[in-house]
Amino acid sequence: MPASVGRGDLTSGSDRLDSVEIKVTFSGAGAVAATWALAPDTGGARRRVYFCEALARSTAPGQLPLLDAGLILRLWAGSGRGGAVTAELRPCRRSRLSERWLRFREQGPDSFHLAGAWSGDRRALSATLVSDCGRTAVEAAATGTEPLDLVFSDSQRAFLADCADIDVGFGSLDVLGPVHTVRRRGVRLGHHEVTLEHCTLPTEGGDADGAGLEWLEVSKRVAPEGAEVVQASLTALLKGKGLEPDLGSGMRVRRVLDELVARGARRAP
Repeated sequence: MPASVGRGDLTSGSDRLDSVEIKVTFSGAGAVAATWALAPDTGGARRRVYFCEALARSTAPGQLPLLDAGLILRLWAGSGRGGAVTAELRPCRRSRLSERWLRFREQGPDSFHLAGAWSGDRRALSATLVSDCGRTAVEAAATGTEPLDLVFSDSQRAFLADCADIDVGFGSLDVLGPVHTVRRRGVRLGHHEVTLEHCTLPTEGGDADGAGLEWLEVSKRVAPEGAEVVQASLTALLKGKGLEPDLGSGMRVRRVLDELVARGARRAP
């Protein structure tokens, strides 16, 4: 088996869809209310999440060249030793994925997932290659101690070169963040088991009035068959608790990046 194929992929992946990830997002005051209603305890895994963008290539205010091309690059560092880098194409055109990537699943620290990303009536295909590299490597790249391109794996660089609609140019990227998150897995909501991720981007100076800079994401990963029924059931359950979602996941990413850009970024060495 070629090294690039990875474990467990001896057949064609042209029809591959690993799962559907259903997301329901609340922001601002809605996030506070939803957090108290769904996860009033203070437990959960804490992480710091950084984003990468190519701001030097912007030709007009508000442009986010990577995001506008459907590319989201994230670095996250946990409170322990955990840390990873994520290269996600969303929305992804299946025609951009060669057989090499449609057959790739796991190889060393790298794993590839092809999923439907559903948020309200917004549905997209998401192709994500994650590389586990540890907290130390992520923080070194995020703070500029080490060059940013070193934290991305060889497979990720090859994936982006083959499939992205934009040349990444790691040496000219800006690092934005961090966003602080608390993730709770395996939370029971009726007959659903979900993941809750509470995210905050504290306003500068410590003010607490940053509307839109706090959000809660309720997510559930399910098999593609029957995903519509699960989405409708989960949404109805949340609305039955008096909780009204107000952000699609794509809108949330742009809002956060816009705010981070306004605060300034660190250019990757």
